[in-house]
Amino acid sequence: MSTLSMSSVSLLVGATALGAGVSWLVTALRYRSQLLTLTGQFDQAERARVKAQELAVQARQQVETLQQALSEAKRDGAIQSASASARAAAAAAAIEEAKAAKVKARAELIRQLDTADASDRSSHGFADTQPFGR
Repeated sequence: MSTLSMSSVSLLVGATALGAGVSWLVTALRYRSQLLTLTGQFDQAERARVKAQELAVQARQQVETLQQALSEAKRDGAIQSASASARAAAAAAAIEEAKAAKVKARAELIRQLDTADASDRSSHGFADTQPFGR
């Protein structure tokens, strides 16, 4: 019985070792795949960070260039003359619009007066031909 029990114990130890090995292998493969996935995500995030830094540097350079161009334009007076001419053009357009509105209002007033005058004549014209006292 001791051989049988020794073989049973050996079989039990072997089965336990085999189960532990299979379990370790499955766990190692699972965590390796997760590690590869996370490594890929980290690499992608790192590339995005580097690209964002490059774009930020380019944006700073563009802003600096535009600020230099703006200061040169201000120094040359181009902006002041352009804004003055734009204001003059806007004022001229406003004056023309005001003149057109004045002409339109005058025409409308004359039309209303003519209409009112015509209606006054027709209502009083018949009454003027009738004798008052009969």
